[in-house]
Amino acid sequence: MQSDIVNQVIVLCFVMLIGFYGRKKRIIKEEMLKGLTEMLLNITLPALLLATFNSTYSKEVMQNVIKIFFYSLGIHIFFALGSNIFTIKSKDERKKILRFVTIFSNFGFMGYPIMQGVFGNVGVFYASIFGVPFNILLLTFGVILFNKESKEDIDIKKIIFSPGIVFVIIGLATFVFKIPYPKTIYKTLEMVGAMTTPLSMMIVGANFSGVSIKSILKDLDLYYISLVRLILVPLITFGVLSLLKVDTYLLKICVILTAMPAGAMVSVFSERYDSDKSFAAKCVFTTTVLSIITIPIVITLLNKI
Repeated sequence: MQSDIVNQVIVLCFVMLIGFYGRKKRIIKEEMLKGLTEMLLNITLPALLLATFNSTYSKEVMQNVIKIFFYSLGIHIFFALGSNIFTIKSKDERKKILRFVTIFSNFGFMGYPIMQGVFGNVGVFYASIFGVPFNILLLTFGVILFNKESKEDIDIKKIIFSPGIVFVIIGLATFVFKIPYPKTIYKTLEMVGAMTTPLSMMIVGANFSGVSIKSILKDLDLYYISLVRLILVPLITFGVLSLLKVDTYLLKICVILTAMPAGAMVSVFSERYDSDKSFAAKCVFTTTVLSIITIPIVITLLNKI
């Protein structure tokens, strides 16, 4: 079982390398990359989410939904408030980037594929619930972190109608009210949703084709934030949830999702608010590459409890 999990993560990493190769050889061009990202966020991922909610309703599952929602909310608030501790000696220009990376993982692009590989569709189901507080804090606290001078960018409508929340609500409605999908609709959602995993990993790989390896090797901040993002955050999450005696299955889901590398949104926010976008991109690249080693280790260790 452990070797199967590790192999699954390694396969995802190989798919990422294919994306890297495609971008390097200009098979995947800039315009195409943007189009693939839009397709992932607006077509394949929503299809995957909706397909995962087509399961039998039970009180136990509904209780787990409520639990994992509040676990996620607590985890993200905890690290939002405590992230300053990890960056207390950092330069002002980099501090907000390092705090953002500490709080927000690459949940969308790597979280769902990893969860599907480890737990199947039920893993994606629970991960989608975990993602609701994540998206809310991303679009509120994340904006405040980069743009403290003005709160005008916090758009309540944008938060409510973001794809990560809208499709979870639709899926939950079909689940709670026991609305079955017609077979043809379900098969369509399943087929389109299956594209999410390879597509997301290829996009991640393609995004790193222009990063300078030499500049990364010389930057100690990148080693530090990789330690925090990939080791300390999941370790602290595991410790706190263990003390709270959280169900082992839900604990594993929460810890694995917090063990993901830096979220790609840090680059988007850095670009938008004129921060150090080069350093932000390097944070994403470094943590993603190192996660090839750390994620299988985290999953293997969790499998022993």
